[in-house]
Amino acid sequence: MQSFFPRPSERALALTLGFILFVNYLAMGVTKVVAVSGFLGQVRDHYILLVWIVDMILLIIASSAQSYFIDRINRVRLLKIVLVAFSLLYLLLGLTFLWKAFPLTLSYTLIYLLNDQQWRFFPVLFWILANDVYPPAQGKRLIPFIGNFAFLGTLTGLGIATLDAYIHVGAMRLLLLNASFFFLAFLFARKRLDALNIPTSASKTPTLAETFKDSLEFIRTVPTFGYLTLGMLFTGIIMSILLYESIYSARSTLGGDFQAFYAQYNLAIVLASLGMQFFSVRLVERMETRKGFLIQPVTMIAGVALSLFFPHFLAIALGHGIARVTYETVDLSFRKAVQSIVPNEKRGRVSMFIDSYLPSLGTIVGSLIAFVIITIGLEIGWERLLASRIYLGFAMLIGFGGLWTGLKVYRSYADSLLNWKLKRRSRAADLLSDIDFSERTKE
Repeated sequence: MQSFFPRPSERALALTLGFILFVNYLAMGVTKVVAVSGFLGQVRDHYILLVWIVDMILLIIASSAQSYFIDRINRVRLLKIVLVAFSLLYLLLGLTFLWKAFPLTLSYTLIYLLNDQQWRFFPVLFWILANDVYPPAQGKRLIPFIGNFAFLGTLTGLGIATLDAYIHVGAMRLLLLNASFFFLAFLFARKRLDALNIPTSASKTPTLAETFKDSLEFIRTVPTFGYLTLGMLFTGIIMSILLYESIYSARSTLGGDFQAFYAQYNLAIVLASLGMQFFSVRLVERMETRKGFLIQPVTMIAGVALSLFFPHFLAIALGHGIARVTYETVDLSFRKAVQSIVPNEKRGRVSMFIDSYLPSLGTIVGSLIAFVIITIGLEIGWERLLASRIYLGFAMLIGFGGLWTGLKVYRSYADSLLNWKLKRRSRAADLLSDIDFSERTKE
């Protein structure tokens, strides 16, 4: 246990980084629940699908901006800029609730968009900075300690959101609380991090167009990554439909009690993901990598089946929860394992394309499918359950498409490892030793 905690000389810096991470995840836990429940209280539930479409477009743009700036500006300075920016944005969003002419729908939409950009942008910057601060041996010891503050922040944020459902603190006060925490984090960063000497990379970072061009050229010539890319697109479509169905069914059933349920539901997912993470590490070590890509399609099909055949909000929430926990733990572990075989000079671009752009594009497609079906149903006069069955039926078909891509990854994996684009002098022997050629012979 002694090595887990920072030594006296390391304590101030480690606790400062931990507090900054804590603040970020606390704010996300609060605003995620408040934004969704507040938005659904103002407009028809399916309009949130349009918010998701805009959100994913912004995420793609933000990812490109992030890849451009992250190596061009000193990372301590960039972190302080981000902390001040979040503090000001939460302050301004809180003040919109005092302006009678400002639509509440727009306030909650902007809160949701800020929360999601924060979820994608901040952790990447923070962990790159942490890796710059600590050399490998020291980082291996201290980064897990710092990482626990993210878990504590999430629990605290979701706890505050749950409490708000009962005592009604109000969105404005919660946003001002977030703004205060971010400003306090900025003061800590200014006091403790300014002395760090973090060099700015002199290397040229790729533009969005270069990222897409290089990634598409790579996945076009390496079959496993081509099928994995298609599978990630399918995953984005299905996960967005499952998430919407779980939100809609809980909201329509629980009404005013939705916020408390949604906070507790997200808390359960966090705890389940934490437990599953230990299992996924062992699974990746023991299971052949190519077999791992069959797990996520099966769990998504099971999640859609629960929603289709057991249309109770708890069964639907369970179906989405199983698929989401698996996606964020087991599937992520196998994706990172296979991405490790990509040559160093292309790995960042290919990983960002697969893990960020493709799921975002899938969310856009899935949200658009559900929105169009619901809108047509309202015009024609369908029962709401019929519209749900139609877009869940689409999700089921796409789920079987995802299973097909998983099988294609399984069958093409060994051949892809022999592809010239994956050859690296120091890794070739290790990669070939992982292949079970006996199963290829039987096919």
